Amino acid sequence: MSNLLANGYAGRMYPLNPKAGNIMGRRVYASVKDLPETPDVAVLVIPALATVEALEECAKRGVKFAVIESGGFAEVDEQGAKLENRIIEIARNSSMRILGPNTSGVISTPGKFITTFFPLGRIRPGTVSYVAQTGNFATHTMKWILSAENFGVSRVIGLGNRCDIDEAEVIEFLGNDPSTTVICVYLEGFKAGRHFIDAARSVSRKKPIIALKGGVTAGGKKAVTTHTASLASDAEILDGIFRQARVARIQRYSDLIHVPKAIAFQPLPKGNRVAIFAPSGAMGVLAADACEKLGLMVAPLSEKTLQKLQEITPPWLKISNPVDIWAAVQTQGFERGYRLGMEAALDDENVDAVISILLLTSDGGSTNLNFIPELHLRSPSKPLLVAISGDKESFDKSKMFLENRGIPVYLPVDEVCETLATMYTSAQLMVR
Repeated sequence: MSNLLANGYAGRMYPLNPKAGNIMGRRVYASVKDLPETPDVAVLVIPALATVEALEECAKRGVKFAVIESGGFAEVDEQGAKLENRIIEIARNSSMRILGPNTSGVISTPGKFITTFFPLGRIRPGTVSYVAQTGNFATHTMKWILSAENFGVSRVIGLGNRCDIDEAEVIEFLGNDPSTTVICVYLEGFKAGRHFIDAARSVSRKKPIIALKGGVTAGGKKAVTTHTASLASDAEILDGIFRQARVARIQRYSDLIHVPKAIAFQPLPKGNRVAIFAPSGAMGVLAADACEKLGLMVAPLSEKTLQKLQEITPPWLKISNPVDIWAAVQTQGFERGYRLGMEAALDDENVDAVISILLLTSDGGSTNLNFIPELHLRSPSKPLLVAISGDKESFDKSKMFLENRGIPVYLPVDEVCETLATMYTSAQLMVR
């Protein structure tokens, strides 16, 4: 209830508890049948054994949607599986749709609606949506996004055990959702593989879909059974499903934060040719290695671009891509060196995207970074991603400044290269 109020939910709320009384100044009703009107949605956060009776009361009252957040069903034991089968029967007999059980529920910033029990407060609106067979994204991962990142979300749908509503249905909904521009999926198994493929293939023509599959190792497969009662897939089958579905597969949980942030802020690249700016030769080499391993290409800069870069660089350094920008910074100053260099690369027809690694320290004097979002506005069709090395204070301040102006920021060098590579993969899948 605190989360609903913090997000400005304007609908009516009816707390229910057998003990009645008051919660947050609102009357508590002892039963669904005592309510003054039929609710649209029932949110159940009660022990599994009590859920069946409560759901039956909701069905008799005509409630059409239920979010069952309780655990203790098929993910636990045979008795839990029987309880889950019973709630499926109730739903089918009453035309009720159910999300869960074993879920943290729903976040919808366009609807100012949130069912999670985790203390989140106000959710920052945005265009990133999550479909997750875990409660993390509507709870502690969302807390991290709100406190450590600067992008916002549109919808979060925790699937839980998927006794009724499944990932394919949600993807179809998000495909038609004007508030969603990128869809992020975490799954531990497929409820209906063909339905998932068909839904994702259709939606990915319009919006990028990125996905992480849990339970791909022997230990992970064992853990999946006790988490959401899912059957894990073999690696070859999994790759085939994502390939047919035109979904960009990611390998790490953190990619579910890094990648959508970039897609929310920046355009997808039209090609795989990257210009890299680094404050040291080693960082440039490592970024080039990372890009090449991930299917990106170190862009062959045009003669015109190379000449522009050489003009701001001392003659003792021969310029190439990756660009060791530090020599230009020493002679031209930080802002002018980086600005002129990145401007030349963004103007180059041989360049599809730019990665710029900045060295920032609090004792290095004040640094004006306004030129970076200005460069993006000047070349809005090419993605511009930034990585920052130096001290933590400068990283945090600069990240907030840049991301509030549409420039995604990462640590060097792997995060930024992996993110751009997934963006390129998404672009290729959408047009395939």
